[in-house]
Amino acid sequence: MPGFYLPTHDEYDPSQDDFVAPFVTKERKYRHFDLPLSEKDRQRTYDFTSEATRHRFYPLLGFTDTTWKVTRNAAKDVVKKKKERPIRYSAHADAAYLQAYAEHLNEVYEQALSSDQTTASVLAYRRSGGSNIHHARSLFAEIAERGDCQVICMDISGFFDMLDHSHLKDELLSLRGAGRLLGHDWTVYQFMTRYAWVETSDIEAVLGKDRKRQGRICSPDDFREHVRGRSDGLVRMHELSYGIPQGTPLSGLYANIYMRTFDRQLLELARSLGGSYRRYSDDIAVVLPRGIKRRHVVAVVEKALADYHLPLSVEKTEAAEFHQGLLVGSRPIQYLGFTYDGQRTLIRPSSIDAYCRKMRRGIHAKLVAAKSRGIPSFSVYKRDLMSRYTHKGKGRNFIRYAYRSSDLMGTEAIRHQVRNHLRWFNNAWEREVEAVYGGLVSSK
Repeated sequence: MPGFYLPTHDEYDPSQDDFVAPFVTKERKYRHFDLPLSEKDRQRTYDFTSEATRHRFYPLLGFTDTTWKVTRNAAKDVVKKKKERPIRYSAHADAAYLQAYAEHLNEVYEQALSSDQTTASVLAYRRSGGSNIHHARSLFAEIAERGDCQVICMDISGFFDMLDHSHLKDELLSLRGAGRLLGHDWTVYQFMTRYAWVETSDIEAVLGKDRKRQGRICSPDDFREHVRGRSDGLVRMHELSYGIPQGTPLSGLYANIYMRTFDRQLLELARSLGGSYRRYSDDIAVVLPRGIKRRHVVAVVEKALADYHLPLSVEKTEAAEFHQGLLVGSRPIQYLGFTYDGQRTLIRPSSIDAYCRKMRRGIHAKLVAAKSRGIPSFSVYKRDLMSRYTHKGKGRNFIRYAYRSSDLMGTEAIRHQVRNHLRWFNNAWEREVEAVYGGLVSSK
């Protein structure tokens, strides 16, 4: 969820970087094997009509972005499930090259969407696609307009990790109208399917966390000796026939291209049944008239995904019916982090539970670090934590995301959900001071 991940100044952020917005020209400040690009280098142009010299890539850097999905069972008990997302991100010069190539290829893809009549159905990783808030609002507005309908929300399991290379190549050839991938198309395809990467934890294990880096994750000498070392180097190779790196400027566009034929098929199916189809990355939503057999539609979608080597996450499939715009039954539809019952739009309660858990962990970590340096609890400042977890921060965080959602959705109900967040913060602070220091002492 946007605003949930708060990196340090030199860390790659999967919620805010190229994976989410691949076509935004930007300055990247995270540490990698090369230095951040100067303004002049960021303004460099590329000629993708010829390839006099093939671009040479650094290995990607990798880490696992771990989040916890928090749900409630029938007994209202909190159920936690760990979700691990492998992130692989590019060196600065490579990211600039891939971003420029993505913009070049995206022009062809956008024309294909128009020709396929799927422009309104493919929502994520597009220049003017809008955020998850906009797309959830659009779905809920369609429900209200239809009045009588049913909504089925489905999720593709794995997605980036499961994209079959042969099918991706076929879709790229179809998009290009070519029999072979040549030039930059072939160079980039090879990089995205046979990529090399280095885990940041491996570098830290070999070189330590407190090494002198001078703007890089390691020095050029350390890179040659330890990372690219001939006998015991840290570089890993992706040798599977499926999966692309999640976190490059091209990942989202490649995923959309992979799904091009599927998107056409699903839109045709939905229209034949008098409904609509939309896909936001790996989240699928189909709106249909009431009375159509839901199980049949889910089975058709599952079979269609299997044809493209993608599994449907059956346990995440949800459905709801609406009559005269109001929910029939007790379970509202969930879509892109929101729930809707025909009257109220809310942030999922599990998202708020996750925010509270992350806030407690953040407070705990700061207090433990302060105690280890001999700082008494009354000298520990709250300001940076309040910036992360309350409305008092100027940057992005969950509470500001909730306020933005409330404004865009046109409902005060979401603000009402988080109205007590300052009290949650202060209560969490008191509990963690007690746990870490063994007593509650006022702080700054």
